[in-house]
Formats: sequence, structure tokens, C-alpha cells
Amino acid sequence: MVSRAGLACGGAQNKDSCGGAQNKDSDQRSFFMAVGMSSPVTVSPSAGKRALVSRERRILQFTAVILVSSLFLQRFGLPFPAKGISIVGPIGLAAAAVALAQGTLALNRARLIAFLLLTGWAVLGMLWQQTHANSFDTLLNLNSLMQFLLLTSFATLSFAEPVNEARFFRQVNFYLALIAAAGLVQFVAQFAGLRLFQFTGLLPTSILYESGYNLEIPVGFAGLYKANGFFLVEPSVFSQTMAVALIIEMLYFKRLRLVCLFAAGLILSFSGTGWIVLATFVVSATFSLGTRGLVVAGATLLLVAFAVGVALLAAPEVAAVFGQRLQEFSQVGTSGQMRFITPFWLLQDVLARVPSAALLGIGSGASEHLTLPYAYDVNTPIKVALEYGVPALVFYVLLFVLGPKSPIQRALVLPGLVLFLFAGGYQQFPPVLFLVLLLLSTAWLRPPSPGGE
Repeated sequence: MVSRAGLACGGAQNKDSCGGAQNKDSDQRSFFMAVGMSSPVTVSPSAGKRALVSRERRILQFTAVILVSSLFLQRFGLPFPAKGISIVGPIGLAAAAVALAQGTLALNRARLIAFLLLTGWAVLGMLWQQTHANSFDTLLNLNSLMQFLLLTSFATLSFAEPVNEARFFRQVNFYLALIAAAGLVQFVAQFAGLRLFQFTGLLPTSILYESGYNLEIPVGFAGLYKANGFFLVEPSVFSQTMAVALIIEMLYFKRLRLVCLFAAGLILSFSGTGWIVLATFVVSATFSLGTRGLVVAGATLLLVAFAVGVALLAAPEVAAVFGQRLQEFSQVGTSGQMRFITPFWLLQDVLARVPSAALLGIGSGASEHLTLPYAYDVNTPIKVALEYGVPALVFYVLLFVLGPKSPIQRALVLPGLVLFLFAGGYQQFPPVLFLVLLLLSTAWLRPPSPGGE
């Protein structure tokens, strides 16, 4: 009769070889104990899977911190004697530092090199400005440079390992759905006489970061105001986040109730920048995703047409509002003209007077304080190019492009870049900066396996 131990070793006929193996294992354990090391441990597949799930959970917890702070804390700041700063910056950078120390995040080598090149070029430009005065006679702002580089350093980070793509985007759209619902309730509440568009007057001014933002913008009929998502700083930001949410939903989940919710939020923002982001996606999806892209792009166009048609039937005045927005590009002083036209006037005038600015810029913080015969606004690429030089702009854009990307992320790159670069001056506004970087660069995603996640 064969013992249980003998069966484990392959039967009685193999007792000698089994004993040799047991002695070998004993010798190995004795060796490791003698040198003060623990013996190698064989990890079972189930234990390895649990460890993977645990690491993924920590990564998604970091993602939640960035999403919640970027979306729900946009209007909160830290009081400083000269000028308050957004509370999202310290929260995001602190969360990133902790995650990096814990191994939840890692440095992406390609983006780290791009960031170091950006930093070196910006410092070189500052040294040049100190010894070569330009005709604008602007003062260098070292604090602006430090803040710009500190916030931009977030781009060097990446998830330490790939995370399930479906779980990541489901989490993103969960929080964006909360913002959409808040904006919808905010707009409808106006019909009951409730106008909740700013926190000033409700909360202490010292903790708010609302100054300078267009929180309350009339729609243009019925005494209504554009929805700003309640937690976001402007209707334009609300429209841009709704466009991103709608893109993710159309590409991935296709849940009708959320598609309708995000489309309603986009319409009720009455802002053109979200529509520009959505149009960019339609064009890019058509050429980058093959047959699937054509289907998604066509479905998106049909959805938008249907949603706009419903809005026009419910309130014919909406057509006049959107018609006025389209005319803004040629009207001096309007939002569209300031945001999309005047930055290029600025670029032309500065390069005409200071040709060296194309290479090394005119100095950190200078582009916003120039004396010109017209009012102007500065978008992100014009600001970076004018203050630090065109090479710095190239390094900066690479921070959003480099690194591994899933197919869904690749479809988001072009609309994400349009949102960040041209829809507002977001280079030092951490709520939008961190959100876009999270979606395009920081997130390292893996497509779900067939038949499950």
C-alpha cells in the first residue's frame, strides 16, 4: 500500500528520488537561512490575481481623487496675500507624490525627457531675457514660471501598470454624469425661481476661487442663465466636459440614458467650445477608427441633430442664440472673437516687434500684460510659444501625445488637445490640466479581454 506522501512523490518506486528532492529543498532552506534571506516563495495564480486587483484598486482610487478634485472643487482656492490659487493643484500634486511613493504611479521616460527639455528651454529663455531687453519692457515673473513647471510636472506620471480600460472610463463617466445631473437641475431650478450659479455669498470668499470667471451668463431669452454644471467655473467648461463624456459614451458604453443626459448638458450650456470639441471628434474618428469610426461618427451626428431638433421644438429661441454664437468670430469684443481670433493677432504683433520671441519667448507671464491697441485673450499654445519660444511649445505638446495609449485613448487625443489648447487658457488651471492629462497621458489602459473585463 502506498502512503499519501509516496503518492505525492509519484509512487513507492520513486521514494529515493522523492527523498532526494526533499533533501534538496531542505538544503536550499538551510542556505537561505544561513545568509539571512527568506527562501523563495511560489505565488499561486489566485494570490497573483488578488495582488493585481489590489494594485488596480489603488490606481482607481488615485483616479477618483483627481476626478473629484478637478470636477467638484474647481471653485475653491487657498488664500494668499497677492493672489489665491486653486486648491486642486496642491491636492493633485500631493496625491501624485503619495501614489508615486507607494508604487501606484511611475515616471514615463519619454514624457520625463520632454519635460526636462521644456524646463531647460524655459530657463534658457529667462536667462536670455535678463540680458536682452525687448521693446515691450515687461517684467519677468519667476512665480509664474515655477507654477507653470510644477503643474506641468504632472504630465511625467503614468499608472505603474495598465488598468482595465472599461473600469477606468466607467469611473470617469460616473463623475461626469454627476456634473451633468447637477447642471440639468441647476438650469431647471430657474423655472422655480432658484438661481444657484455661484458660491459667492453662500460661502466665505477666502476659500473661493471664483474671481475672474464668468459664472453667470444670460442665455438671451426668458431671463434664463446658461448652465455651468453648478460646480464648474464657467458654462464653457461645462460644455467641454459634456462633450468629452459624450465621446466616451459613444465610443464605449452607448448607454442611452447617459447619452441623453450628456447631450442635454451640452445643449443647456449654450457654449460653442463643447460643440467644437465634439466636431473634432467626429472628424478624427472618421479617419482614425476605420469602419467603426464611421459608424460612431454617423451615430454621433444623428444624435446631435436629434437633440438639437428637440431643443428647437421646445424653445425656438435656442436657434437665435446659437446663430448669435456663430457670428461672434467677426464681432469685436465677443467671447468667440476674443478666444479664437485675438490670440493670433497678438502672436503676429509680438513677433513683428521681437523676432527672437519665436525662439526664446518674451518671458514668463509677459504675454498677458502687453499694451496693445486692442483687447485680447491668450490661449494655451500662444501663451507658451510667446513666453518660452516655439521649441518649448513643441516639448509641451509632446507631454500630451507621448506614451502608450489604448484605441479609445487614441480617439480622444485630437479632441482632448483641441479642448486644452484652444478652448481656454488652461496651462495653469489645474482642474482642466489634470483632467486632460489623466485621460490622455497618465492613464495606462488595457482593453478588456473578450467576454469580460
